[in-house]
Formats: sequence, C-alpha cells, structure tokens
Amino acid sequence: MSFSVTVGLTEALYHLNLLEALQRDGILRGLVRFSPDLEILESDAAGQLKLVRRFQSYRIARRMAWGVWRRLPGLHERTPAPVVGLSWAADRLISKWLPASDIYHGIMGVSLRSLQRAKSFGAATIVDNTTLHPIACQHELLADCAGAGIRPSQCESLLPRSQIRRQEQEFRISDRIVVYSAAAQRSFEPFPYSHKVCVVHSAVDHRFFVPRSNARDSRIFRVSYVGRIEAAKGVHNLVDAWKRLRLRDAELVLAGRVMPELSAVGDDASTGIRLAGIVSAEQVAALHHESDVFAFPSANEGLSMALLEAMSSGLPAIAIRDTGADDCITEGINGLLVPKRNVEALSEALLWCRDHRDQLRAMGFAARTRIEQQFTFGHYTQRVMQVYRSMAESRT
Repeated sequence: MSFSVTVGLTEALYHLNLLEALQRDGILRGLVRFSPDLEILESDAAGQLKLVRRFQSYRIARRMAWGVWRRLPGLHERTPAPVVGLSWAADRLISKWLPASDIYHGIMGVSLRSLQRAKSFGAATIVDNTTLHPIACQHELLADCAGAGIRPSQCESLLPRSQIRRQEQEFRISDRIVVYSAAAQRSFEPFPYSHKVCVVHSAVDHRFFVPRSNARDSRIFRVSYVGRIEAAKGVHNLVDAWKRLRLRDAELVLAGRVMPELSAVGDDASTGIRLAGIVSAEQVAALHHESDVFAFPSANEGLSMALLEAMSSGLPAIAIRDTGADDCITEGINGLLVPKRNVEALSEALLWCRDHRDQLRAMGFAARTRIEQQFTFGHYTQRVMQVYRSMAESRT
C-alpha cells in the first residue's frame, strides 16, 4: 500500500527515529520542525528533505515572550503564559506552507489551522497528545497547587482556558488522537471524541540509558528525581515524604530547574536533600548509576520520559498509580506504585526501598527488561506505522 505522510516533530529522540523510518520507506512527504527554528521541509524526487521555509523570527519572538513573562516582577501573576499567542502564530505559519499528503500527523496545541488545511487536501489527520486530556491535566495541576499551598497564578504549567479550548477543537477536527498511555486514554472517556483515541507508547534511547556494569556498593542510600522541581510534578510531596523519614546515610537528589513556586526547596544537609541543578543527558545517566531507586511523584503524566530513562538505566521506580506509570511498572516486580498526593504512602515506599536494598538490583533488572520488551525506538516506530497503515487502509 502506497501513501505519503507529513509529520510535526518535537525534540524527542523517538520522533527523530520515526522520521528516519519514514524516509527509509519512502513515504515522508513533508516535515514540520519546531527546533531550533520553526521550519517546513519537503521531500524531493530523490526522497531528500529540502527546506521550504524557515521562520527564524518565531524563535526570537518565542524567547522574548517567555523571557519577559518570566522576568518582569508580578507579570505572571496578572497575565497568562504566552503559550496561546505563540501557538496561534506557529500554527498560522505552518498552515500556509503545509505540504499536501495522504496523512498529516500534528502536535497538540499548535495544529488547529494546519489540521484544517490538511483536511482541505483530503488528508487523514492525527493529533499527538503527550499528556492527559488537558481538562483532566488541569484538574490535577490545580489539586497540586492547592496541596503545595500556592495560588494557581504562580504555577507556570497551568494552561490558559483559551488554549484548552483550542486543543479541544483539534481533537474534534482530527480523525485520530494518539495518546501515550492507558491513563491518558481513560482521561478522554467523558468526551464525545473518545472513540478517536489510540494508545501509542513513547520510547527511550535504551542504548544510551543503560544499567551500570557492576553492582552499586555504597553505604549511602540514594534516591533520584529528574524533572522540573515544581508543584505540577508533585515534588513538594516527595520532599515532605523524605523529610518525614529522617534517614541516616541517605540522600535525595533533585535534578532539574527549580520553579519559582518551590524556590524554598534547597540543599539541606540535615535532611539529606541535594539539588543537582539543570543537568545534561550524560549527567542524568551518571546520576542513575549512582542511585538505588528513582522517585517520580507526578500525578498528571501521560507517560514520563524521565521515568522511562530511569528504568532503562536499571533503576526500579516509585511512581503514582493511575498515571502512565501503570503501563510500565508492575507493582513489586520493577517498581512501586502509590496513590497520588499521598505523602504517607510515598514515605512508606521510600522506607521499604531503603530496608530492602538487596532486592532493588533484581527489580532494576526487571525494569530494564520491560524497557527492552516494549519501550525502544523500534517499538514506537512500529506502533506509529501501524496507525498510519490502518488509516491509509480505511481511506481505500
């Protein structure tokens, strides 16, 4: 069966692997690239991508808008994040130069006009949704804000209502909605377009994030977290759970950007908390090799890349039940699942890991095995290609 595809790509490496497969199979018609510049590319007769249009001004505008919003005192308290205007601008630019193809695969939040444009060409359309349904996600974020004792206006991750409405329009227009976990699929059930949803698990670079070659031998029990240090990720719950335990010879390492609402979280030798700052992929891999367990307390995840990277590195994980973590963690086998925003349960899970360090290596091996069986780049590409084929077949 012959068909052509135009895709929008994020910086995720599993998207780049998909791009290579589409080029190799000769079905890539066009590419929308968002970084470092917003670009439109099109395949020539030889199957090579040629630049059609580059919007350097968009990158400049994006940096300026976010810079001003984050730095001017009190602006984020009065004005929504600039995501709406930037999404509208990017989508408008893309739609004007979108190549015609049989299938258009866009990205949530920046695809409304381009989905409409693709449909005018007669294309089947897909929108990629990496999170829970935005309304469900917003519900969880508001609960996280309340739990952290902060005002919603202080949380950068909250979406303006106009952006949520825009995303819902994308869901209504598209023929298929790709989500990354069963939890994300369930979050769409109350909506009339839920029948369009299909689960396509994302993937991790399992050749880069690998287990350490020898057993870790240290008296220090170390727990790692990687991601933005913010209420939206439930980090305040992890910090509270850790402080409750007051463990000796133990360390909680938080790697990532500290968001303003959790600026009070800092290095604390008395409780064994260490901030690692913003780290490179190589530093993340090294941190995993020096840790016993990975803790990820976010309640609003579709499927966390940080979680997959830790498991690929041979770490068992503590994560939140009824999120994307359910799709990769089997309780007691390769990690532990706890209820959302339950500090006591999180403390108990951390304590269990400290008291059963001899079992963590086997759990980490099982975590790595799960990644190899289901969450590699090859698995992701096969799953997306199957969606494309099914959509192409339904059009014949």
